[in-house]
Amino acid sequence: MDLNTASLAGLTKLVGLESAYDLILWRPYLSWGEVACVPGFDERRVAELRAAGATVKLPGDPRTFRDDGAARL
Repeated sequence: MDLNTASLAGLTKLVGLESAYDLILWRPYLSWGEVACVPGFDERRVAELRAAGATVKLPGDPRTFRDDGAARL
């Protein structure tokens, strides 16, 4: 599930309703480091999201993002 495009219902199943709203409010994310800046999402919680299969991609962006957030062209 991509954090930039997931629906509220999908995010709610993953993180709960209040946290899902927070994730949507702070979109778009360019890196996991930006997700870690969302209130309630520290490095541990980000690691849990990644382990659950969550991804961070920008729709329509031809670049891909490495795990460290650096763009590759």
